Amino acid sequence: MKIVKVAIVFALSALLLAITTVPASADKYTVGDGSLQDWGVDWGASQYMANTPAVSVLENYWLGPYYPGTKSTMDSGYGPGIEECDIEAMYLDEDENGPYIYIAIITSMHPDGITYYCPQIGKEIKLIPGDLRLEIDGVEYGVKLTNEAGFVGSWAGKSYDVVNEPRGTIFKEITSWALICPSPCAQQRVPVSNIVSGTKCSGTATISYQIYGDWNEDRRKPNYLIEMKIPKSALGISAGKKVDVVATQSCANDVITIRGFECTDIPEFATIAIPVVAILGLFLFFNNRKRREN
Repeated sequence: MKIVKVAIVFALSALLLAITTVPASADKYTVGDGSLQDWGVDWGASQYMANTPAVSVLENYWLGPYYPGTKSTMDSGYGPGIEECDIEAMYLDEDENGPYIYIAIITSMHPDGITYYCPQIGKEIKLIPGDLRLEIDGVEYGVKLTNEAGFVGSWAGKSYDVVNEPRGTIFKEITSWALICPSPCAQQRVPVSNIVSGTKCSGTATISYQIYGDWNEDRRKPNYLIEMKIPKSALGISAGKKVDVVATQSCANDVITIRGFECTDIPEFATIAIPVVAILGLFLFFNNRKRREN
């Protein structure tokens, strides 16, 4: 019995040692520093310079709209309209065999939205950030990027609402998206912009939305940097799954997309526990055999 106790103590000690000596994976990118320098992006030298390992798309409104499930079309005859509706760039990366994917977006849309006078309907409307749409091997997800919750506005007899959850909430099986803008006031490059209802996932995206200090003005309007890290577990990501990402504003005047990003797996606790359990089993086996021989 003493040998069995020693074996158990040894195995548990080995398990604790294995857990505590596995190096803690630091975040690949710093979310909240207001800069993309840690991504390898230097907008001070050139706004199109990017040495980052991340997948990136820069100022792509001229490519035309893209929405998961549809084909991209060439359309060079439009721009994003007012500067606040512009999206300059998007970057996507991950922890290789780690817990997070990282996304960064540069936009001129204020985090709380703006009030815009729309001459087509002769009144002011509110424009807000659009929510992030992801498609992972055909399964749709969304991340809420606006602090707006519930009723946003009403025009032409139609009520405009967004899901009543805080920024960073992750959704799956989204039952309803909406374009939170009257159609006469927007170019509507994609059919939807904001989540109205859906199933909340376990896990929350960490999101920072602040002035982009490395390139803080565009056409005399502030630029903002949205940085986020999203738990792979909340998105059901495993090795080899392909991720499509779409970002827009509530007016859908501009759209920026990344398609076909391939993720790696998430390390599991079992990879540490199995060897320790095997050691424990061997100790118990030899101890029982010795007892039978005695």
